[in-house]
Amino acid sequence: MSATMGNAEIILKSKDVDRLLIGPHSLFYGKRMLTTDAEEFIIEEAEKYSSRTTIYLKVYLPPDNLNRSQVVDSAIRQHFAYRKTRSLKQLSRTLKLGWKGLLIAIIFLSVLVLFTLIIIRQIPEGSLSVIFREVLIILGWVALWRPADLLLYEWRQFKRDANLFERLEHCKIEVITEEM
Repeated sequence: MSATMGNAEIILKSKDVDRLLIGPHSLFYGKRMLTTDAEEFIIEEAEKYSSRTTIYLKVYLPPDNLNRSQVVDSAIRQHFAYRKTRSLKQLSRTLKLGWKGLLIAIIFLSVLVLFTLIIIRQIPEGSLSVIFREVLIILGWVALWRPADLLLYEWRQFKRDANLFERLEHCKIEVITEEM
């Protein structure tokens, strides 16, 4: 692996195409085309570079695999297109869950605040009323915690992954055959 300014070169060497690609017998065939090892290697190497870096993927194969170079190129693109789509769906689900949860939490917090105001008027001023009021308000804020976490932080990883997979889907791929 080597990198120049704005470019990253990822070198993947394999003794056989079948070590890179999932076979037609796999449940994922047609969607995920790379083996787990090949996918993890490419992702780990690509994550080392900034999102502005152009990725060049060089795949070295033995000479007897020359006729499958187009299959390798297509499989890599198809694989990362599928992964990008999955990440975007997860992003969408996370944001939808966050917004729904936020709406529910705000309603819940409003009901608790109203309930607290009503109860405080009924209970005489003292330590018991203060404790009751604080417990209900804290409970309401805790209800906001998870939706806030989803909307502020959790969605970012899915967006980052989708961007990385898009870069890998559209990276420049060169399949080179040589004796290993």
